[in-house]
Amino acid sequence: MKLFKKIALGFLVILILTAIAGYIYFDQKFTPEKNYLTVKNESGNIPITWLGNDKNVLLLPIHFSGNSETYYLQFDTGSAYTVFYSQSIEDIREISIDNEQAETSFFVGKTEISSDQFKIYKTNKDDKSDSIKIIGTLGADVLEDRKTLINFREDLVVLNVSSIPADFRNKLIDFKFKKRKIIIPGILKGEQRKFLYDSGTSAFEFLTYKEEWEKLKLKNSKVKIEKSKSWNNVLTTYTASCDQNIEFDHIKIPVKELTYVEGFSNAQFSLMKFSGMSGMLGNKIFLDKSIFIDCSDHKIAIN
Repeated sequence: MKLFKKIALGFLVILILTAIAGYIYFDQKFTPEKNYLTVKNESGNIPITWLGNDKNVLLLPIHFSGNSETYYLQFDTGSAYTVFYSQSIEDIREISIDNEQAETSFFVGKTEISSDQFKIYKTNKDDKSDSIKIIGTLGADVLEDRKTLINFREDLVVLNVSSIPADFRNKLIDFKFKKRKIIIPGILKGEQRKFLYDSGTSAFEFLTYKEEWEKLKLKNSKVKIEKSKSWNNVLTTYTASCDQNIEFDHIKIPVKELTYVEGFSNAQFSLMKFSGMSGMLGNKIFLDKSIFIDCSDHKIAIN
């Protein structure tokens, strides 16, 4: 009997140590570096430019002082950092590149964003004749400790908002800005869930795991299968009809479609599962709404 107790105790110790090691690994792996941005001024209304008929990509125009050209950054709250694409910035004289980092200052509306540590993402040669010059990604670091308004109804964004808009003051709920990820609590099928909001996931309403997808989709729904590319990953998406709702305190948002994806890296799925999230919400589910995100007080409102 004592031998069995010792064996059981040994297994318990191993399980505890494994759990602790796993927590430390994921905590370190997904913890972003210190925010390197300097952000000044409220932006005013910044017009959204959409790519594709299905509004696949949300772009914001930017300008460099002394340069009349309009460039664009994808607004991606799923990215922890604001980054530039290597091939797209090599001819922009306002950007200095040193040791795989960029130093520059640019304007998004009236907001000035500057740093000497912008990350550079290596890209292949692109078509220099493109009418829309996309040179990087505006990440969630621009939200950190600041207030932001995304108005999908009027296709505009306001960065570095100075005060809470009147329309949102009585609708604020708590959310987590964990490791620069926007995690919103909500209710799905009567259960309390957590959802990651990712503005870089424009073309989809609700991305979830295959097991959850099987449970939530309509039984006789046709499945739309598409292939797309995200960074260096080739993804296959499976989208089906759904008739569920997600409740965010005062508001109920219908989920008409849900999608699961093959091709995501293990790290991306591990992050969602490690954080206990049910899935990822894209822009499509909010296209008739506005979202106010206060990362200084960790409050969010959907109107």
